[in-house]
Amino acid sequence: MEPMTQAAHFSLSSVGLVVGVIIAGSHIAGLLVATPAITAAIDFPRSRFWGSALLAIAVIWTLGIAATTDLGEFSPMRHLIVIGVAAGGILTWRFVPDFLSSRSLGFLLLLAAHPVLESTFLQHGILKLLLAILAYGWALAGLFLVGMPYLHRDLIGWVCAERWRWNAACWAGLIYGAVLIVVSLLG
Repeated sequence: MEPMTQAAHFSLSSVGLVVGVIIAGSHIAGLLVATPAITAAIDFPRSRFWGSALLAIAVIWTLGIAATTDLGEFSPMRHLIVIGVAAGGILTWRFVPDFLSSRSLGFLLLLAAHPVLESTFLQHGILKLLLAILAYGWALAGLFLVGMPYLHRDLIGWVCAERWRWNAACWAGLIYGAVLIVVSLLG
């Protein structure tokens, strides 16, 4: 299989719009159906279903990257890398069941930071700043989720312990998402 010579590039405004809609929409849902959302959030870190689903998405995404990225002098070993990624995903699913959802979410945040940051390359303006801050925040959160997923459980427990904390977190996400949408549409 020939690697792709150039990755797909998306415009800064389209990335900002998509990310803004996802963030705002998920936080609106958190406000509108707060009680079931709080229950789901508390159950999320130890959910085997969400862990398996998110890990599968992360492994497929990583396989796509490994199969299509220019590896330079490591290109002759591409098949070993692809096999290693698949084996790593299967072994993680089998032998690391604790907090698999949190870890898998961390993998996805690390993977998602790259295309968002790539869209900001050689750009300027407030949208670049908002997306770069978000992407670096995702990368940092991803590292913590993969390495110390119990902190995710503890943070969710703290936010969900008081309704005003849940509402404040939802409003913060909704406002950030709305700002991304507005700046994307104006830019």
